[in-house]
Amino acid sequence: MIYSIVKTTAASCMEVDWDYIPVLNLSSNDGVQEVEFNTSCRMCYNDNGILFKFYAEDDKINCTMSGYNQPIYNEETVELFIQPTSDLHKYVELEWNAIGGSFLANINNDLKGNAAISLIQDNIIKSDVYAEENGWSVLGFISKKLFDAEMSGEWKFNAYRIKRRSDNSMILYAFAPTIDPAFHQPDKFAVLKFL
Repeated sequence: MIYSIVKTTAASCMEVDWDYIPVLNLSSNDGVQEVEFNTSCRMCYNDNGILFKFYAEDDKINCTMSGYNQPIYNEETVELFIQPTSDLHKYVELEWNAIGGSFLANINNDLKGNAAISLIQDNIIKSDVYAEENGWSVLGFISKKLFDAEMSGEWKFNAYRIKRRSDNSMILYAFAPTIDPAFHQPDKFAVLKFL
């Protein structure tokens, strides 16, 4: 799977006309189930980094953590895993929830089912959450300083969502489904192609 990320002259997320940015829609991570809650992501980039917008359809927000680098992945999140180099072992994990929680870490994956998480202490991601009709959205900016690579050519990435129903059962969505419940499968990442 390929997502073509377009360049913009916009300096901030609020200046982007998101209707003209290609959309990627998340599907069931197991590749079988119907999508109960539409979830999409749009990304573009400028000279300073990547701008993004997630939209998450929702019936009830099941989040309690609003701080930085709390384990929000144990509740509900939208997520980006971005791998700017060809090294499958190393990538960045970024997460946001509906009440302002965010998470940022470097990952070192041994490709044998173990992903070591190294939290990034300074929250360098600018993001804001907005109420939407039938859901919520998060708009943000990811500085190119986070990546040890030029924003050109082809990177690898995936976009995910964790949604909890009212009975606390979990729904997993992905752009490039991993089939297995574990999201940390860089061999299944999609291509992020810079235009």
